Amino acid sequence: MAEQADLKEMEKRAWKSTFQDGLWDIYFGLIIMGIGFTWLGGFLGLPETMGVMVTLISWDIGAMVIFILGKKFITIRRMGFVKFGQVRKKRNKFLALVLGVMVAFTVTTFIFTLLGIFQLQLPGFLVMLLIGVLFITLPFSFIAYFLQLNRLYLYAVLGGFSLFISELLKPIIMEPYRDLIIFGGIGLVITITGFIYFLKFLLRYSVKEDESTI
Repeated sequence: MAEQADLKEMEKRAWKSTFQDGLWDIYFGLIIMGIGFTWLGGFLGLPETMGVMVTLISWDIGAMVIFILGKKFITIRRMGFVKFGQVRKKRNKFLALVLGVMVAFTVTTFIFTLLGIFQLQLPGFLVMLLIGVLFITLPFSFIAYFLQLNRLYLYAVLGGFSLFISELLKPIIMEPYRDLIIFGGIGLVITITGFIYFLKFLLRYSVKEDESTI
């Protein structure tokens, strides 16, 4: 029993160590930042809805590529490749499945919202608050729970309430500067936080080739 407890504690420490590189922070920061650059689709001459979707999807793919390449060529080369137990693997597979469903649902709802299909009889700032909580705060909090990454809860709140803040500032700041300031600013802060973790990680770990199994 004591040996199993030690193995679980070792696995827990190894799992938490995978977040020392700051790449998850950088990834989520870029995702939020991308919302502030949805206006870029207009430069391509695309309709508003299509331009927003092309920009968001392209930006998110770019953020994912940075995350994957960073893990493969930087993190693993310094920490080695850790193979976790069956419980952790099942947990991660379930998380991936739920995330896939969430992404599909969020994109579909976002498109319907842009097209005006969803019309709620509520003030605009309450609608934005509802959308932010349902499609940013809750999914991010879900990811934070499964990843056991506590600082992600803070990112979830900041990202979710950014829509609400943007709507409140609508009479004061015009587009696209409003979203650029709100989403770009919040995303930049999170991304910089990730880079700080990343730099500390580079200073702490040197390149290594060996693998470890837990």
